[in-house]
Amino acid sequence: ATWLVREGKPQAVANTAWACATLGLKSPKLFAEIEKEATWFVREGNTQNVANTAWACATLDLEAPKLFEEIESNATWLVQEGKPQHVANTAWACATLGLKSPKLFAEIEKEATWFVREGNTQNVANTAWACATLDLEAPKLFEEIESNATWLVQE
Repeated sequence: ATWLVREGKPQAVANTAWACATLGLKSPKLFAEIEKEATWFVREGNTQNVANTAWACATLDLEAPKLFEEIESNATWLVQEGKPQHVANTAWACATLGLKSPKLFAEIEKEATWFVREGNTQNVANTAWACATLDLEAPKLFEEIESNATWLVQE
């Protein structure tokens, strides 16, 4: 695990984390190494790498405070550069782990029009669920959901 994280590329690390979560393998050494190298991982990885690894942590119910601190610190980048699925998966991961992530959700709120119009119904539903789970008000997001209700229901 040490070798993979220190010598590998963020995509290889993220793919391995995703595979472990998909198989239900907690892999404590791998996730400890990701946690140690969280700054490198978030800064060198892309939004999909970050989202998939956040998803893996949440799926396995693994706390990764340093990783999620880096995600929070880089929330603007994640939302502005990521695809709606990456944003939604990260929001879902935060909510699943009970992490409020104010900067991340503020960025989602700022980009609500883009997010709802470019995302799919699953992205929107997961993010709405995350807001509700964390008891976060997101008036712009929910206004966009309301404005696009026909599309959301028909898709």
